[in-house]
Amino acid sequence: MRTKVFILGACLVFAVSVAVSSAANAAKDKVFPTKLENLNPPLPATIVGWGAFDTHTAEDQEPAGIWFHNGLYDGYMELASSRRSAPDVDWLDSEHFNHKARTAGKGSIVLPDKESDRVLSKFDRPIFHAALFRMYTAFDRGGREVAPKSAAEAQVSYDCWIEATEYGREEEAKACRSAFESALARVEQVADYKLTEAPFVPSGVPQMAAMAPQPEGYLVYFEWDSTNMTPAGQAALQEAIRSAQDMAETRIALVGHADRSGQTAYNQTLSEKRALVVIQGMTSAGISRARISWDAFGQTRLLVPTAAGVREQGNRVVEIDLM
Repeated sequence: MRTKVFILGACLVFAVSVAVSSAANAAKDKVFPTKLENLNPPLPATIVGWGAFDTHTAEDQEPAGIWFHNGLYDGYMELASSRRSAPDVDWLDSEHFNHKARTAGKGSIVLPDKESDRVLSKFDRPIFHAALFRMYTAFDRGGREVAPKSAAEAQVSYDCWIEATEYGREEEAKACRSAFESALARVEQVADYKLTEAPFVPSGVPQMAAMAPQPEGYLVYFEWDSTNMTPAGQAALQEAIRSAQDMAETRIALVGHADRSGQTAYNQTLSEKRALVVIQGMTSAGISRARISWDAFGQTRLLVPTAAGVREQGNRVVEIDLM
């Protein structure tokens, strides 16, 4: 990746400066070390064992995002591990993917690499540009919400594909591309609606596969600047209630959100009110309040990245996780 040259150059400059100082000290005492590890002071770990790179700290983290974020965490952590354990070990990309895993594990936004982030041929660049556009289109049509695990697999496989292509690992690039195509096809199969136009299926009419909720989590959508649920949000809440009643031993975690079309403080309060509306709906249906924990983040943890001031249905939600 383009940042490698700069980072590696900085590491080498620092290493040389330390080495010169070490050699001077050794000459002063007429002791000349025969190994880099024996220098006093020693060379930085970027040169000896490359240990200064942050390549595995995500392993000690407990992921705390939505299902899409948790899927990214698992995928990027596996990529980081594979890059640092490969015969031609790649410390910088291992650190790159480890950072993505840590960010996803915190529930924060993690974007895939753009073609401009990598050194690609004129032939490869438009291929990745088209693939990225296709993936974002599927995500914008609700893919991260209705198929979070497949969406996360698609993004991680895309990053694996573009990274392997940059370094000419053809077999790995081919395998990662195949995984990307397969995962994205599953997302596209069910992500056939826009978040701002989520379809409502009347009671008594079988729901399409696109609206089938995930067994572990649900998203309850709300109207703009309101604590009123959309028809799709009401349906999701009823599905969550039925699942919670069927799994009486599970804990229920709620997280309220708002979009960025208002003031930060106002949106924080609005997200809290939305979470409380969902709690009231669940307890009214007989769910014990003792089973429910909740939090709210206003506009600070967007599920769909937007600019300030944008009204986005995908961010006017309360997440329900059955654990």
